[in-house]
Amino acid sequence: MQPPADRPPGATVPDELAGCWRRAWIEFADGTRDDTSVVIWLQLASDMADVRVPADHPLRSRAGFDDCTLDELRSLAGSESSSGHTVCTPVEVGDDGVRRATAEWFTGEAGVAFQPVSAFPEPGLLEWHGDDVLIERAPSGAYVEEWRLLPGTRSPASHHVDEHGRHVYRSGDAVVLVRDRAVAVPREARLDELVADRGDDRDRIVALVDCEFSFALARPGEEGPVFVIEASTIPWRVGEVVNVGVR
Repeated sequence: MQPPADRPPGATVPDELAGCWRRAWIEFADGTRDDTSVVIWLQLASDMADVRVPADHPLRSRAGFDDCTLDELRSLAGSESSSGHTVCTPVEVGDDGVRRATAEWFTGEAGVAFQPVSAFPEPGLLEWHGDDVLIERAPSGAYVEEWRLLPGTRSPASHHVDEHGRHVYRSGDAVVLVRDRAVAVPREARLDELVADRGDDRDRIVALVDCEFSFALARPGEEGPVFVIEASTIPWRVGEVVNVGVR
């Protein structure tokens, strides 16, 4: 995620990029590989939101922030989730027949960044393998990752703010809910550093980590589809049925 920037008027991403993508794996320059974390990237025509959390979060069984120890509260500071908008170059087909483009992600005024300082500030070099597999590389070689398009998540697409002040990003059967923390971060630093500055002050730690990015999928219900949270930076919300105010 890049520093805030203005969105070019009318800018949209290529149609091939729209939808909800789930990361299959990421491999870093040192050879380490992560194929277990839940990483979701929901891309609309320009707006985007992503959710990045452990697949089997140890705090799912907690009842809320008050049910967490200090160390458990501190452990919530590690997510890289964010929202904002995407700028992408036109897709070009190379001599090898592979479609490629370069994307950049910006928080801007309307977006939310779980981390005040991103661990991944580079553009992404994208290449499509079929319509539902996307390879992303960092120009520096820091990482390469594979994304897979979730079926049924290309349309309809929408973004609105609900009655609770949450941003609701929808693409087909996938929804990402985003709610910013109620306090401003005191300085540009990684969230674990800011949390450490708070010592044992529970209230001030909670104020920093109480920033919600929840990913929900549509499931069949008695009166139509219902959206159930599959992953969240507020881990005890997993399994909740949410009213997303679908429009």
